[in-house]
Amino acid sequence: MMQARICEIFYSLQLEGAMLGYPAVFVRFSGCNLNCDFCDTKYAFNEYKNMSLSEVEEIVCTYSCKRIIFTGGEPLLYANFIKSFIYKYNKKYSYFLETNGTIWVDFASLFEHIVVSPKFDHLDYEVLKKYKALKNVEFKILVENAQSLKNIEKLFKSLQMTSATIQPIFLPNESMNEFIKRTADIIEAFKKSNLVNSNVRLIIQNHKVIYERTRGV
Repeated sequence: MMQARICEIFYSLQLEGAMLGYPAVFVRFSGCNLNCDFCDTKYAFNEYKNMSLSEVEEIVCTYSCKRIIFTGGEPLLYANFIKSFIYKYNKKYSYFLETNGTIWVDFASLFEHIVVSPKFDHLDYEVLKKYKALKNVEFKILVENAQSLKNIEKLFKSLQMTSATIQPIFLPNESMNEFIKRTADIIEAFKKSNLVNSNVRLIIQNHKVIYERTRGV
């Protein structure tokens, strides 16, 4: 029986990126092939329950929402599980993906929308180029400070990108006031950057402002 390590399944609103404001059921997989210092879901590295396709669907179907977002950790560590889920329940739900852009899958076109969030210390340009070629992909790039914007400019040039969502990171142990102040600084730097005439928008981590570090929301 096919199983995957599932950290949590919860129903909420997507408060980031192009799907901002849409309700969705989040299926969070455990484990990641990266270990970023700023990761806000490190609990997903080790917390999990082994679940089958039907066990996941049994929870998902208790919610009235038909949008499923596969997230992590890095959900594509369980690519075969996700592919099997989509084929088994393909007409019942709409499928979305959040990935760090280091793993390519041949069924990427089955997702209604994919958020690729590349990390500057672990850029795989060959994989990112494949995602860039798809019409259903949004690049979401995390920003720590003004220097991060320079890195994004370089990434845009390397991949010949024209659009992305950028998002200030809510750092571990950072107070809400510190986060808001740093976000304001990033906004001012963004207004002066070479990105302003590209199809780039900045969206803050709304769920952090509303819920801070509360899980499952």
